[in-house]
Amino acid sequence: MIKRTLLALVAGSMLSISAQAGVVFEDNFDLEAGAAGSSALNYNNFDQWSVSNGTVDVVSNGGWGIHCAGNTGKCVDLDGSTHNAGMFSSDTFNLAAGIYSLSFDISGNQRTGSNDNLQVTLDGFFNQSFNLAYNSLWQTVTHTFTVNSDTSNNLTFNHAGGDNIGIMLDNVSLHSVEVPEPGTFALFALGLAGVGFLRKNQKV
Repeated sequence: MIKRTLLALVAGSMLSISAQAGVVFEDNFDLEAGAAGSSALNYNNFDQWSVSNGTVDVVSNGGWGIHCAGNTGKCVDLDGSTHNAGMFSSDTFNLAAGIYSLSFDISGNQRTGSNDNLQVTLDGFFNQSFNLAYNSLWQTVTHTFTVNSDTSNNLTFNHAGGDNIGIMLDNVSLHSVEVPEPGTFALFALGLAGVGFLRKNQKV
């Protein structure tokens, strides 16, 4: 009976740990610009994003010779078709205190020999510049950070240039990380210690 109780405590603590992870924001752009296979130049009708100070394009995989991440779905050309790269900003989201993981896929423009520059910012938590050659393959950028107190933020991709050929973006996500509270750790440790004690006594 005691053994079953301790095992239940361990299982309960594991559930408590996993329950704290969750999606804050994610988008693979596959539902933008209408039907599957459809692309759109100078697009600014995103569900979770706004475009300012220029334009971006939504590209369906294979459109204009461009391949999206995983060779499927849709992606965003961060230098649209007005000779003025846009600032691509997410809707504002709320972050409670905790640990988070940011992830996004980027590639070179896939069309010319020029390099492109991009500044990615998540207010106060991530600020990084990228310089990609045209033939830079898709890469996943990840960053884990800690929020000490509740805050509101947005994620911005600010592309430099205006030649209508830019860095490609896909699969943006922001997740909370599994972080149990100290009490959960203590309960989990107690359960493991109890199970170990019972096993030891059984062998005696």
